[in-house]
Amino acid sequence: MVPEEKKLGAMQNESTIRRLHVPVLRPEDVIHHLGSPTHWQPGRSAKSVADLWFSANGLPSSVKSAFDHDFAFKGAALVDAFFERPVDLGDGQRPSQTDLMAILRLDGRLGVLAVEAKVDETFGPTVQEWLSEAKGDATARPARLERLCRILDLDPATVGTIRYQLIHRTASAVIEAQRYCARDAAMIVQSFCPKRSWFDDYRAFAEAMGFPDAPVGTISTAKVCDGVSLRIGWVAEPSGGPVKRLGTARTVPSLTELGRAQLSKSFFMRDMLYSEVAMIHGLNNAPDDPELAIKAGKRLCEELLEPLQEQWGRIAIRSAYRSSEVNGFCNQMQRKKKAGYTCASNESNYAGHIWDRLDSDGRMGAMACVVVPSFWAKHQEPGDWRILARWVHEHLPYSTLYFFPTYWAFNIGWHERPERTIKSYAEPAGLFTP
Repeated sequence: MVPEEKKLGAMQNESTIRRLHVPVLRPEDVIHHLGSPTHWQPGRSAKSVADLWFSANGLPSSVKSAFDHDFAFKGAALVDAFFERPVDLGDGQRPSQTDLMAILRLDGRLGVLAVEAKVDETFGPTVQEWLSEAKGDATARPARLERLCRILDLDPATVGTIRYQLIHRTASAVIEAQRYCARDAAMIVQSFCPKRSWFDDYRAFAEAMGFPDAPVGTISTAKVCDGVSLRIGWVAEPSGGPVKRLGTARTVPSLTELGRAQLSKSFFMRDMLYSEVAMIHGLNNAPDDPELAIKAGKRLCEELLEPLQEQWGRIAIRSAYRSSEVNGFCNQMQRKKKAGYTCASNESNYAGHIWDRLDSDGRMGAMACVVVPSFWAKHQEPGDWRILARWVHEHLPYSTLYFFPTYWAFNIGWHERPERTIKSYAEPAGLFTP
């Protein structure tokens, strides 16, 4: 899968749309190419379509099935796919940004598939509403509509109640087919909604295009549009039922507000969010469930970090909260034996470094890796870390401690059901019983 560049502004055209691409290695890489990063969460089409196509690593079974009865698309194979593909509509105005544009190998030639993914998001304004909007260059819209209708062989005077998005997304499939010198194109709505939200809008568009049966689970017969044989269709994906919208901070104001959450007398959420992995790789180290993360973080700070600091002086936070995105990537790099990546799996870090996930028993927890500078300054002999371990064991309601050789840094974890175990990478390594 290959991402396009981000939206480049209202005046982007063919000369400024980037034609150099970088492969995306995992679904989360799509985030940086979305119109808004807040679109990336369970129950949103951007994440749903990326997860599905990555999992398939080719055409999803629903799309293959939809192609089965078409002489041109039957047996199609994926050549390349582009998430958030901007398509120049030929007028120098804002391009159409297709959720996924796939280049297919047909029988000895190329074909193009435009995918418009939906959960419960709408298709946006009708043509009539779009023409009357005050924002942008309203004077250019009638000419754009005329051009799009000419491509799709529609009458501009009769499409006022049709959703504008369906028109320009479908025209994008034709335009890209022309650019790839392909004779065949298709536009499919890929629905992840069990209620088939907004199907009536699709059906109205299909009827306007000359397909009164509004094909579902398959694609229509071909209609020649501007020299390209075009099909449309609707495919439904299995749904796992209702999903919880995430509260992940993905804007500067929302992340600023999250950072202001006070966890204890001395500590704020902002102190817990720094991550070298997130910084280097451009990942978002913010919780999907801020309420749970703050609740667990308060217990960690109030019951463990504050009394530790009161006894030994200022403590330094090395690593505390990790998002599932950051920890999962770090663990992936560790399994590839990349230097500097030391994260266990997400599952083993739930209720540990991943504060906003309960563990497999449904219990809450939080962990931080800390250094006590005053202790290190006075206790650098081999095995001296055990002095600090004994003090914590005797005075604090910790769950787990894990010591490291550098500065006697250690993971300290709070948990609803504490284990009371101490382990060490520092000599003497292994399990320590005070």
